[in-house]
Amino acid sequence: MQSKWLIRLPALTGLIFPIFGFAKGGGDDSAPTNSSSGQQIAVYVFHHGIPNLNSLVHVELWAFVSVLVFTLVLYSRLRPAEPRFAVAAQVAVAACVVSIAVKLASFPATYALYSSPVQLDPGLARTLWVIGDFAFTVSMLVQALSIGAIAASGLIYGGIPRWLAGTAGVIAVAMVPAFILGGSVVAAPTLAWFLWLAVASVTLFLQGPHVVTEMHPSARATAAGAA
Repeated sequence: MQSKWLIRLPALTGLIFPIFGFAKGGGDDSAPTNSSSGQQIAVYVFHHGIPNLNSLVHVELWAFVSVLVFTLVLYSRLRPAEPRFAVAAQVAVAACVVSIAVKLASFPATYALYSSPVQLDPGLARTLWVIGDFAFTVSMLVQALSIGAIAASGLIYGGIPRWLAGTAGVIAVAMVPAFILGGSVVAAPTLAWFLWLAVASVTLFLQGPHVVTEMHPSARATAAGAA
C-alpha cells in the first residue's frame, strides 16, 4: 500500500510552481514595464533589491524544473492512450523543455540586474531588464504550445480526464494573445495556469499512475480479435 502512494508522489510536483509563483508575487505597481526608460529601471532595481537573491535564484531554478517533471508525469498518462503515429505528448515535453531553457538562459541577466551594489548605467539596466522580460514572454508562449499539446492529446485520446484537458486548451489559447500584447493582461492566463497546475497535480495524484481513460488502439484491436 505504501509503495502505491510513493508511485503517485511525482504527480504532486505540479504543486511546486504555483506555490512558488504565489509566494513570490508579481511585484508592486512601480515595477518596470516595456515603456519604462533605462533611468527608471536603474533607479527601481537599485532601490528594490531582492533579499536573499542567491537563495531565490536556486529556488526558482528548481521550481521551473518541477514544471518539466510534471509534464513528464502528464506524458506518462497521455502517451499510453495515444496511437503510435500521434505526437502530441512528445510535443508537450519538447515544448516544455524549450520553454524552461529559454527562461533559465535569462537568469544571468536578471541576476546581474538585481545584484549590482551600485546603480547601473541606464542603457545597461534597460538591456538586462529587456532580456529577462523578453525571455519570460517567449518562454510562456512556448509553454502555451506545451499546454495546447496536452489538451489536444487528452481531448482526442484520453489519458487524463477530458475536463482537465479541455480547461488546458482554453488556457493555452488565452495565453497567446495575452503574452503577445503584454502588460496587465498576462495576469489572468498566468493565474489560470497556476491554478490548473495545482488542480491537475492533485487530480493525477488521486487518480494514480496506471489509470488510462481510453484504451490504446492496439489494445482495442487485440480485444476485438479475442472477441
